[in-house]
Order: sequence, then C-alpha cells, then structure tokens
Amino acid sequence: MMTMFHRRVVPVLLLGQVAYVALLEFAFTFLVPDTAEIDHTDPQTSGTVLYLVLAAAAVLAMAGGAVLLGSAQVRDRTPRALRVGWLILLGLGEVAIAVMFLRVVVTGALSPDTLIGVLASVASCAVAWSCLTETSTVLRGTPA
Repeated sequence: MMTMFHRRVVPVLLLGQVAYVALLEFAFTFLVPDTAEIDHTDPQTSGTVLYLVLAAAAVLAMAGGAVLLGSAQVRDRTPRALRVGWLILLGLGEVAIAVMFLRVVVTGALSPDTLIGVLASVASCAVAWSCLTETSTVLRGTPA
C-alpha cells in the first residue's frame, strides 16, 4: 500500500504543485492590470530575473522529483548520491512550502484560501514524508 502511495500518489501531488505554480505565474503575468504609470514605478529587472530563476528551479525540482519517484527506470539509472541529494532537497523544500501555507492559514481570516492552504500543506507534508521514506530506503539499500 505504501509503495503505491510513494510511486503513484506522490508524483501526482508533485505534478499538481507544478500545475498550481504554472497557473499562478500565468495569472500574475497576464491577468494583473498594469498600474506602473499610475504608481510611477518601473519594474525591477534584477528582482524579476531572480524570481524567475527561483521559480524555475522549484518547478524543475518538483517535476524531477515526480519523475524520480514515479519511474522505476529513472530511479534505477540515477546514481545513489544524486537520488539521495535530490530527495533531501525536495523534502526540505516541501517542508518550507507547508510552513508557508500554514502561516497563511493561521494568520489569515477564514476564507476559501484557508481550505487551499490546509490542503496544500497536507499535500506538501505527504510529499516530504515520502521523500524521507524513500531516502531512508535508498540509504539502507533495501529494494523498493
């Protein structure tokens, strides 16, 4: 049962997170009104580039983790050190995501965002737990 969770459900959760990030990026890029002329502000290019690099790295880490956890061929061909490092970084990132969502849930007013925050934090905790379990399996050398 747990193998099915780690191999099927967690990759779907990770791909759902990738889709969520892509949807938010699309919305913030194309659906926000341009108020630069009203506010007399110019967009900062260095902050935008750093943000895009970090967002792309997060999406790459989540998508790579989904492939690593979901595909037996990729898992077998990936060197042990790379697999352990990737899963540890992904797990730590998921814990950070869960904490950020829980902070919004605790400090915000009761709204639909509360439900989204709770569901997202539960999904992130499940992914982090799966990464921890998979990492311990790899380190012990037991077959998955």
